[in-house]
Amino acid sequence: MAYPLAANTGKKAALLEPDETLLEKARALRPIYFAVVVWGERFTHFLLQFCIPALLAPNNIPALRNRGNRFLIATTEEDWKRIDAHPIVSVLRKHVETVFIRIPFPPHGVPVHLHMGIGHKLATQMAFDRRAYGIVLTPDLILSDGTIAAAQRHAAGGAQLVVTPALRFGEEPLFECLSQLRIASVDSRLGDEAKALVVTGRQLVWAGIRSFHSETLTYEWDAPYFSAFPSACWWRVPGEDGVIVHSLSWFPLIVDYEAVAQHDSSVMDRWTIDGDYIHRNFGLDSGIHVVQDSDEAMLVSWAPLACRAYALAPDPQFELPLVGAWLKGLRFYEALCDPRFDPLKRSLFARAVYWHGGEINAASWRAVETRAAHALRKYVGTMIGDSACEVPRNANPGRALPTMTLRMARRIRALSLVLSLCRHYWNDRRRVFGIAKQAFRGDAAARKRVRRSIRNIAAVLRGRLSAND
Repeated sequence: MAYPLAANTGKKAALLEPDETLLEKARALRPIYFAVVVWGERFTHFLLQFCIPALLAPNNIPALRNRGNRFLIATTEEDWKRIDAHPIVSVLRKHVETVFIRIPFPPHGVPVHLHMGIGHKLATQMAFDRRAYGIVLTPDLILSDGTIAAAQRHAAGGAQLVVTPALRFGEEPLFECLSQLRIASVDSRLGDEAKALVVTGRQLVWAGIRSFHSETLTYEWDAPYFSAFPSACWWRVPGEDGVIVHSLSWFPLIVDYEAVAQHDSSVMDRWTIDGDYIHRNFGLDSGIHVVQDSDEAMLVSWAPLACRAYALAPDPQFELPLVGAWLKGLRFYEALCDPRFDPLKRSLFARAVYWHGGEINAASWRAVETRAAHALRKYVGTMIGDSACEVPRNANPGRALPTMTLRMARRIRALSLVLSLCRHYWNDRRRVFGIAKQAFRGDAAARKRVRRSIRNIAAVLRGRLSAND
């Protein structure tokens, strides 16, 4: 088995070398505030053994040339004591100041994402008040060596926002692949040993594309199955170690809070920072750099394969003659127009992102990129690939179909949603019955979840939400 080289040698890598003028601008940058929300043994372990060690790779935090940078850690009093005394944090403090933001342990019945919002609101407000740059991390995250240096270069060049696709990877296969590369294993104690985790973009891609979580696998356009609510589409490049990604899910690698006139973090009261937080604060007109080559920056975040596993069985509706391909296109179009994807996410979807674990064969990649653009243009009704492209809300995915065929496709789609809904609740029946039982016994939080589920079911039947909501 051929493993990727330990150094990035792609043609675009040379373009990332900063000149002296850019270095001077980097030295003059306002402080960068890193922020992470974490609690509990499992995720504190990920933070200390993988996330912080990856951030301490030579071309990440140690490469920062400005001063006054801070690392904000929103956590419980108990977890902070463990973090504060950890060897890897002692190394981290040589480069940035660590700041403890106290949050309580999540009360019973409060969803995890809402509790995370407490820490994210406090940390982002602190960065906004200081007019700093912000980088919001998750504890279960590994960044390639050079990712933070690239973010600083773009900030020094005037970018107000740098983003890169954020998809989910499977924990077990990811660490198995990283172990094969002799980079890390699930049992690694790099943090305990106060060692950096150094992994190139190509190595991280090589491991990542072999470790997609089933959720991400359902985003593959050419697969015989397809997500009921896709937040990305991707294509394999034949004969190459990589994929081309069009994403509606983005990780804000760095944000410039000086460009924010009025900080709006209200979305975190009911959703996560992954919602429309960036759009609310930056709109569509900000100076945005999209990382389109994994040689520049690459990151992976993971979840156990059993966590919200998605069925990968072939879906018969996509094999139907005449309308099968259009049903897949219609499903994607419905997701693209869903209000949970803000205009900024829809505009960035146009960008084709290259994730590659080796050298790029230009002809092979260009052919797949062209095929992907053609498929998406056919159903979205807009040109894919223009830097300023925004998908119009009134795009007609069925404009090339006869009216009768389109009506038939939508009816089949409605039936598919109902069947998918039934399958979703049956596969998750233990949790569903458990919540129903708690609600019957008078648990207020459980009753609230039941009411929300009923509303979602009604919305699915009206065709407004996906069955996996």
